[in-house]
Amino acid sequence: GNYAASLLAQAQAIDNQCDQVVWLDAIERYWIEEMGGMNLYFVHGSGDSARITTPPLTGSLLPGVTRESLLQVAQDLGYAVGQERINVDQWREGNVSGEITEVFACGTAAVITPVGKVKSTDATWEVGAGQSGPVTLQLRDELLQIQHGSRPDPHGWMHQIVAPPA
Repeated sequence: GNYAASLLAQAQAIDNQCDQVVWLDAIERYWIEEMGGMNLYFVHGSGDSARITTPPLTGSLLPGVTRESLLQVAQDLGYAVGQERINVDQWREGNVSGEITEVFACGTAAVITPVGKVKSTDATWEVGAGQSGPVTLQLRDELLQIQHGSRPDPHGWMHQIVAPPA
């Protein structure tokens, strides 16, 4: 995609000691959509009962391959998964109450990267003590093992390329 329109916002984020920008929907400017060129995931709860959500595709949201892969991998691991709208206030309140325990972004280059701290215009909060949480780490490990061929690929995502004889 063409990310030129995001350059000013990214420069402003850097000026405010932030690594990335969280983008809101273009119409209401209220619903969280994505982060930079990455999709966002929210982990609700913990352990085997954790539920994993990501904002639904709206037409302006990147329909990432890694996003789709993680929805499947999370389901394969037994997590409840869903696509749900969330706004900044719900994110902050869920973080404070402990209902949202982990947040991570995903994309082709980043694979999975945790969100450790959030700054909005009126608040700053830490997510998961600023560290990768266990669900984030498990999903990252599972996806990387499939990508590296050290774990079976039940979905046919990987294709072996054989070099022609010399």
